[in-house]
Amino acid sequence: MDNRRRGPIGIELVKRGIVNEEDINKALDYQREYPDMKIIDIIHKLELCDEYILVEALGDILDEKSILLTQSNIKLNVSDYISIDVAKKNKAIPFDIIGNKIKVCFADVLNKKAVDTVRLILLNRGLIMERYVTFEKNINTILESLEGSVSDNINSTGDTIGLVDTIIKTAIKKRASDIHIEPMEDSIRVRYRIDGELISAAKLPKEQQSQIIGRLKAISNMYQEKQESQDGRIVTYPDYNIRVSSQKNIHGEKFVLRLLKKNLNIRGLSDLGFPQDDSNIKSSFNKRNSITIIAAPTGEGKTTTLYSIIDYLDRPEINITTIEDPVEIRIPGLNQIEINEKLRFADSLRTVLRQDPDIILLRRNKR
Repeated sequence: MDNRRRGPIGIELVKRGIVNEEDINKALDYQREYPDMKIIDIIHKLELCDEYILVEALGDILDEKSILLTQSNIKLNVSDYISIDVAKKNKAIPFDIIGNKIKVCFADVLNKKAVDTVRLILLNRGLIMERYVTFEKNINTILESLEGSVSDNINSTGDTIGLVDTIIKTAIKKRASDIHIEPMEDSIRVRYRIDGELISAAKLPKEQQSQIIGRLKAISNMYQEKQESQDGRIVTYPDYNIRVSSQKNIHGEKFVLRLLKKNLNIRGLSDLGFPQDDSNIKSSFNKRNSITIIAAPTGEGKTTTLYSIIDYLDRPEINITTIEDPVEIRIPGLNQIEINEKLRFADSLRTVLRQDPDIILLRRNKR
């Protein structure tokens, strides 16, 4: 059915004989008390209709695939594909996968932003999304069973050293790209950026602020007494190169930690959603005289895309040099240069241009 021509869900259900007018009036009375709930979810909650018949009717009305999603329907590890935080925010749960096609159930398939957010995350993993609709109650029940209490985990840590370590290790476990540790007026807010989305993780007591700042500066090799903006690095986590940036605001010093995983696996361009047609890729990247710019928000896959392009172009007769800050993936056969305090981009580029390059990759993680 064309969604632009269908009537309200309640009227469509009455037309199909799924519920009667008295049921709809009960649902509308309930909705006046809980205006954020959709009629279909109220009918489900009040058990005014058999749920299997109701979800099938919902799919028919919306012209979408539907399923009465339960824990038994889930044939995969949800967090392997999207974070639980993103799933919760977008009311979406991946539940089955066959080849490169993944089935995802939404509480609201008409929420274009939520659907597009999940679709792009999965597309960046080389997966094509097949969407389904179900009741919000079912989505919430499953999410509650999957969700670990990050805030409780962080707040239960006693000493400052253990607290900072828990914040970082939890971010790594949840595949966050950034950690924000932000002093507020009466607390310290911890947020993680996961799959491009900034998610609140915990709220810490204000009295812990000076100890947390001191610990972060100590492990980042920053000046303790300096409160102006500083940059540092944490190298105590074996698989990660963590870049740290501090900046003073009206409530204290805010820290942002960028988690850069070492030795990431390079993925094929087709796995990232680029066309399977090789001629299109060649016309875009394999040119003798050109500049390719990759631009996107934090955590959206710029580095992954750049390395995939370089891997695609790399062959013995091509001289490829990279100038990076930092080098995240080491690729055999490439001349990779890492920028540091003594070695600047401008100086490196000037030298590289004298080294008979065919391709130069410039990549800098700058906030």
